[in-house]
Amino acid sequence: MYSIVGKNVARLDALEKVTGRAVYAIDLKLPRTLHGKVLRSPYAHARILRIDTSRAESLPGVKAVITRENTPERRDGVVILDQHILALHVVRYVGEPVAAVAAEAPEVAEEALDLIDVEYEELPAVFDAEEVMGPNPRAVIHPYRASYEQETPLGGRPIPFDPRHPNVFNHFEMHAGDVAKGFREADLVLENRFTKAKVQHCQMEPHTAIAQVDPDGRITVWTGRQGIHRTRGHLAAWLGIPPSQVRVISPYVGGGFGGKEVFAHEFLAVLLAQKTGRPVRISLTREEVFTGTVTDVQSTIWIKDGVRKDGTVVAREIKIILKGGAYADLIPMTVRGCTFAAVGSYRIPNLKIDSYGVYTNEPAAGPFRGVAVPHVVWAAESQMDILAEKLGMDPVEIRRRNLLCEGDKNAHGEIVHSTAARECLERVAQFIEWGERLQQGPGPWRRGKGIAVGNKHGLAPAACSAIVKVNDDGSIEVRHGADEIGQGANTVLAQIAAEEFRIPLENVKVTFGDTAFAPYDLGSTGSKTTYHTGNAVRLACQDAKCQMFELASGKLEVPVSELETSGGRIHLAGYPDTGIAIADLFVHDRARGKYLPEVGEILGKATWVQPGTPMDPITGQISPELASEGRRVNSFYIHGAQAAEVAVNEETGEVKVLRLASAFDMGQPINPKLCEGQMEGGAGMGIGGALYEELVLENGAALNPTLMDYRLPTTTEMPKQDDFDSFIEAAPHKDGPFGAKGLGEGPIAPTSAAIANAVYDAVGVRITDLPITREKVWRALKGETGRGLKNRPRLFWDREMSEGKDGSTKALGDKHE
Repeated sequence: MYSIVGKNVARLDALEKVTGRAVYAIDLKLPRTLHGKVLRSPYAHARILRIDTSRAESLPGVKAVITRENTPERRDGVVILDQHILALHVVRYVGEPVAAVAAEAPEVAEEALDLIDVEYEELPAVFDAEEVMGPNPRAVIHPYRASYEQETPLGGRPIPFDPRHPNVFNHFEMHAGDVAKGFREADLVLENRFTKAKVQHCQMEPHTAIAQVDPDGRITVWTGRQGIHRTRGHLAAWLGIPPSQVRVISPYVGGGFGGKEVFAHEFLAVLLAQKTGRPVRISLTREEVFTGTVTDVQSTIWIKDGVRKDGTVVAREIKIILKGGAYADLIPMTVRGCTFAAVGSYRIPNLKIDSYGVYTNEPAAGPFRGVAVPHVVWAAESQMDILAEKLGMDPVEIRRRNLLCEGDKNAHGEIVHSTAARECLERVAQFIEWGERLQQGPGPWRRGKGIAVGNKHGLAPAACSAIVKVNDDGSIEVRHGADEIGQGANTVLAQIAAEEFRIPLENVKVTFGDTAFAPYDLGSTGSKTTYHTGNAVRLACQDAKCQMFELASGKLEVPVSELETSGGRIHLAGYPDTGIAIADLFVHDRARGKYLPEVGEILGKATWVQPGTPMDPITGQISPELASEGRRVNSFYIHGAQAAEVAVNEETGEVKVLRLASAFDMGQPINPKLCEGQMEGGAGMGIGGALYEELVLENGAALNPTLMDYRLPTTTEMPKQDDFDSFIEAAPHKDGPFGAKGLGEGPIAPTSAAIANAVYDAVGVRITDLPITREKVWRALKGETGRGLKNRPRLFWDREMSEGKDGSTKALGDKHE
């Protein structure tokens, strides 16, 4: 059907990267560059009484010191403008920037930090997200929250402030049907609580920014960030200058996973460069990345289900608490976004969700691959196995019975389109040989199987632009403003353009990463690049072709509507050997160059706009009229499933993942091998979050802020190659470029639940607190937390539970209201 789309072509950047020639922000060096370092708070919550920089400023080699005294006082943020670039009067987490230094050498800058004298008055700090939600917390982290300005990046309404819960910065709710009625009519009602630890993104490239200010005041920033145009707009708005005064350059980015969507140090580099008149470079150490940039959220999730005896889920209620840390950042969007996980997979007629973001005195959380969707999938898919056991059903069958199908209406009121969730489930069940009992050998190791499905929504609203230039030799250049963060975006966009022009891939050049020539793009976030930027590229190609056909029509005496292009020629539709070469549109001049006499050059331009559909602020649903028009809350849904086989050591609690399979629907795969890489990478990150990773904090300070102490899975923790497989189950999307959707965030969603379910199958221990460490398993096996659900003291949001006669768990009341 296609000549380039759907083919496993080699990545455009493969040679650069395997030979070490690819350039990242951390590799860049400018003449006369100063080195910036940041002084950070040692307290989780304290008032700044005095800052004395005199000794630091007199140190030889120090060129500038900045504090609250010479920094704009305006607040910054993404949704709620609640933070200052340097702490103004109060520090709210260990690691918050208080001052910054620029010096001739990194060692001099470090020495200068030690010479800055800061006097603090320590304040009460709060760390438990559940306890801090109450009306009388030990500390109110932002006492003036009601007066903060807000942005509405998703086009929604401003977030209201509830003075009864001053540390809650966002509450998103949705409901469909009548949940109370659904529970009354259910044969089984079951409620459980699940938690997931805070983890770090652990990108290979630490955060780096270099700022240079020209004599006319124009600013250039080189940074390894996601979203060059957002960075440009953000800097300009905060500095109070026109965006045309700011240029942002982002070469290859050494991993993002959401952690490079949020500003960490670009502002400080610019301020130091303005003060010194020289380029300033700030490169964070790994410890600073852990403590001075965003992490994933820590979550607590209650899920209550009502089901019939045949396994049909008739009601579900979910309460989610996301610990946002000291500042809201992008977490208000995560509070909303994570709830789509409960909407995208199953047919649930009665659904109620309350999702909360809360302040604590810890480093701010931010987007992490999947925007907390994996947290909700972990809880929901663990719950599905618990329900299946209570009902005496097969875990695969209970999922089959409830999965949404093409044309169904989900809880938001959207008409389901482009889903292969059922096919994905069947594929991984086949791989893991579901239904066949595992043979248990002698010794302490016990094997088990687990399965889970998951989804991830595609971002909306969003807009992306692209430019396609037709060169005088018939080749084309694609210019885009998305990010190459390792996912292969440039290769995918080149394949889309090559398919549209029907030319070899080597005749396509991709230019990116510089706001001076790259058109607007939101950036590579929310699994959007293939769908959104890909659509913009395809439309720009079509615009360029129309211009070519207009020029060729007169030469060929053929109507524009009857022309096509392929192989570098413009010809009569269906007759590729006729017509003229694209190069023949250009005229030679005496200097051996070529030009177009009338139009100058052929530049195809286009913008893809994915509108957002307004949801009712209370119910979270779209109107039936909009749904009937095909309007959607989200651009698309990625659907998938994973199955895992584990071995658990009953003597030590150690868990090994022996086999793992992923099957995902990304619409028409543009490059299947790149899709397989996303599935394997996502599953690998999922294994880390399921079994190993946790950023441990004590009184707000990180105890393991380096890769020496933070547990990441290595190749030895991955299944062997033949036991680690990925499958594509494509359901083309009617609006995607050649039917494609996104994929990147989807494959991490089901992993934790699949592994947790396999652990339970192996040894009968249901761990509900991620990660599933060997200590937790060992303690559960010894009976310290029981062989069922993990026990814990009841806190602010807990419900009293009692066991029903039929084995169901009935909720007797909510202590909150």
